[in-house]
Amino acid sequence: MSAILSVWHSLLLQTVVKSSSHRSAATGRRRNDGERLSPFACLKRATPTEMENLNQDYQLDSSPRKMNLAHEVYRNEVGKAQTFQAVKKAEISIACNDFNSSEPLPPLGNPDFLHAATEMVLGKSSPAQAVGRVVGIQTKNSIDALALAAQFLRHKTTRDVCLLARPCNPIYWQIFKEAGFNCQRYQYYSDARGELNIYGLVADLMTSPDGAVVVLDACSQHPTGQDPSVDEWKLLFHIVKCKKMLPLIHLDSPGLASGDPNEDAWPVRFFSDCGIDVLCAQSFVKNFGLYNETVGHLMVVLSNVAQVHAFRGQFESMLLDKNAECSSVHSSRIVAKILTDEKLRSEWCQTLKDMHQRVSRMRGEIRKKLAELKTPGNWQNLVKQNGYHLYWNPSRSQIRQLKDRHIYVPSSGRMNLTSVSPTNLDSLAAALNDVMQATKGDVSSDNYFVADKFNTQYFHSV
Repeated sequence: MSAILSVWHSLLLQTVVKSSSHRSAATGRRRNDGERLSPFACLKRATPTEMENLNQDYQLDSSPRKMNLAHEVYRNEVGKAQTFQAVKKAEISIACNDFNSSEPLPPLGNPDFLHAATEMVLGKSSPAQAVGRVVGIQTKNSIDALALAAQFLRHKTTRDVCLLARPCNPIYWQIFKEAGFNCQRYQYYSDARGELNIYGLVADLMTSPDGAVVVLDACSQHPTGQDPSVDEWKLLFHIVKCKKMLPLIHLDSPGLASGDPNEDAWPVRFFSDCGIDVLCAQSFVKNFGLYNETVGHLMVVLSNVAQVHAFRGQFESMLLDKNAECSSVHSSRIVAKILTDEKLRSEWCQTLKDMHQRVSRMRGEIRKKLAELKTPGNWQNLVKQNGYHLYWNPSRSQIRQLKDRHIYVPSSGRMNLTSVSPTNLDSLAAALNDVMQATKGDVSSDNYFVADKFNTQYFHSV
């Protein structure tokens, strides 16, 4: 037995020596060619987004006066993400509920959440919901809802033209282009007047192709913060109806635009009550402080109740084919609990009002400071903007000069007002004034949102 083991040991040793010599020769050749054995050596570093670059530069900035105005998070007075007491109470109630199921959600999501989300937008007396003309789909956020809607409309229907505002959230263009739509633009904002360009908007929609998908922001339009009035929304509805367009409305965090969720959701409610097909992508992230466990909602209101069964089946089939998963069960339960509990909903609404009032005060203070400094530009319309962002249309030069003053602003010019406080307000106003005075004669063609120029990499949202 010892002799046999000795022979096997000798053969094994010879094999290892030969294998090692082959590897050494191959390694030498690869090293001579400047190559590595690692299978990941061919990977190149991913190009960082604008938001990542801004955050990195901000973190490396040692100035005590630095300000990051580029993020999307609503921050409280001490710079932390806003915490909702109603959310905390809902979490405790949910944790103590022994009847909560651990079963997987249905393909379209948590039924309690879908019902509560739909009722919040359409109201308890909604005719569409009463007769069953509404289909809801739980998503990760409103952007995910938009992407699902774009894919469904392009691959399950004959719609192939999409109308987007100029300017609009740059992610819209990316979503609908990738879905295969022919994206076209309609005028929305006048830089010269610093306000909604309703005449250009109406003219462009009137001359657009019939049957197009038209994407609209229900409130605090991204990035301008300018929204149509009630009468202007009614005019837009008549154009959409006459042109047989399909409205896809983005309702981002209702309650943060005006302080009242019902008021912010009014355009969606008006369109659906008028008996046309409407899609609405909704987010419950910023207006509930659910940044860690996001949740959104895609609501489809059909004009014909007979189409509901087929629509729901087609959407479930698409989600199963894509192996798509719903967002957090926990966050959907939180939203459903708050929206269906009278006391929690009242507390949540009061928090939204307080948040809105804080932003409104800061917006007014900034306008007052810029007026005192006689800063060039259309700052008088700041108080007409909605939401917690301040919009202006800066040039590349102005962005660079603000960065030199330790103020970090995205190329869109959409600045988060919740990062502004009484302690840094004067610094921001002085910096804006200095930059605007220094670039008073700049040509606006250098601005990012002119002539359909988009930097889609900057966007990071929930």
